[in-house]
Amino acid sequence: MKRDALSEEKLSQFLSDCPWFSEAVCFDVLPSTNDYAKQLATEGKQEGTVVLADSQTAGKGRLGRRFFSPEHSGLYMSLILRPKAFQQDAGLLTACGAVAVHQAILELSGVCTDIKWVNDIYFKNKKLCGILAESQFTSSGSFDFVILGIGINLVPPKEGYAEEIRGTATSLSELCGCQPLPDKLNLCAAVVRHWFLLYNKLPDTEFLKIYRENSCVLGERVSYQKNGATYVGMAEEIDDLARLVIRHEDGKREVLGTGEVNMVRPVL
Repeated sequence: MKRDALSEEKLSQFLSDCPWFSEAVCFDVLPSTNDYAKQLATEGKQEGTVVLADSQTAGKGRLGRRFFSPEHSGLYMSLILRPKAFQQDAGLLTACGAVAVHQAILELSGVCTDIKWVNDIYFKNKKLCGILAESQFTSSGSFDFVILGIGINLVPPKEGYAEEIRGTATSLSELCGCQPLPDKLNLCAAVVRHWFLLYNKLPDTEFLKIYRENSCVLGERVSYQKNGATYVGMAEEIDDLARLVIRHEDGKREVLGTGEVNMVRPVL
């Protein structure tokens, strides 16, 4: 069910100073904001269109995982992008999104979060936000559009976190403590604003400096799954394409792309 148009009007007001914002489309509930944004993009909606929902019944994470999206608990948003000057791997867009979320949260709450390669925002080893970029290409192999999906936990769900993430998830209210929680629409607007400031500089990847400085995996021993097998190595570097460079015990280096690796986590 579509939300009151005032929500769309309020978000548009928050973004009135952002020339790259196009329009807001807000709902009480959607199966997936990414899927709805894809539909709009296929129909020709402009870059800068934001889809926002109070809850998702089929929220999506990487590699087909479920993204827990209960009502009144989080910011669930998707942004339509039509990259022109930038025609590289969408993994770099995901990393750009992580920095935008990191900066928006820091601006509005004063909380400095960690970035877990490649698409998660963490705080003290608990997940606060997930980011998912999904691409559609033209027949010539260039981007037709990219949907950038972002889900930020704002408050703990009334019924508690889903069993599979209980103990590993956190929310912005838990980080802020007694400080006021940022308004959902204001936070959405801040993410969009920071996003476009970074995105419009691509292919300049200066933002990766912030990504690296706030990484919670660089310099750590990590395990990861690839092609059904589990490996362990040292997370040595994040390169200029936002790929993770692993050094194994035998000295060999391996470069991991975002689409080929499952479940990177520190080895305790």
